[in-house]
Amino acid sequence: MKKSAFESTVTQIVSQFPSNKMARLVDTNTFTMTHYHAILRMIFHQTFRGPSTFALASAYIDPAMHDIREYLIHHAEEEKSHWQWVISDLRNTGFEGMDPRQEFPQPACQAYIAFNYYVATTFPLGRLAIAIVLESIGANYGKHYASKIVQQLNLKEDQVIFFFGHGDTDVGHTQEIYDVLSVHEHSVQDWANMVHIARTTGVLYKNMYDEAVAIE
Repeated sequence: MKKSAFESTVTQIVSQFPSNKMARLVDTNTFTMTHYHAILRMIFHQTFRGPSTFALASAYIDPAMHDIREYLIHHAEEEKSHWQWVISDLRNTGFEGMDPRQEFPQPACQAYIAFNYYVATTFPLGRLAIAIVLESIGANYGKHYASKIVQQLNLKEDQVIFFFGHGDTDVGHTQEIYDVLSVHEHSVQDWANMVHIARTTGVLYKNMYDEAVAIE
């Protein structure tokens, strides 16, 4: 398997993102503030725990891949405060529930976080496969859905900081990851692992958006 297979896999996964339940609610104009708070509470833990798994992967990566090691550290540093965007959006939209920092993640998010730690310690290069799926989704859909949420819930942009913010930052990150991956040669098995990790990420990430809005 080659890099082209990985790139094709990422493209396919990203194209399927609008099939999740949250996106369908937004696309059919049936998205509510309750749904919005639920998805923010879900993704909070992703943003709070995710940066540490970049740093963890940097400790396990092959020392010969120093460029990738440095990028993992850099990305951890850059992402480390994005959880504050989620807290801000909850606070600025009148959420009165428990501070998500005091809660366990919901099952779908627990699975996603656990997968990040597993990959970081067993195949650390794969942490970039996870990242590129999420960065590509953010770049392609962040602003699109943020704008729809603003319109449907009559919000201001400073109440949808997380989705607007990732719509901006993720565009550059996607190409950065492809560039740093190109610095080193990777084996056929490496690319096969990357494809598997990307596909698993797509499933786990979709589950988060499905579970968050599954409100009776």
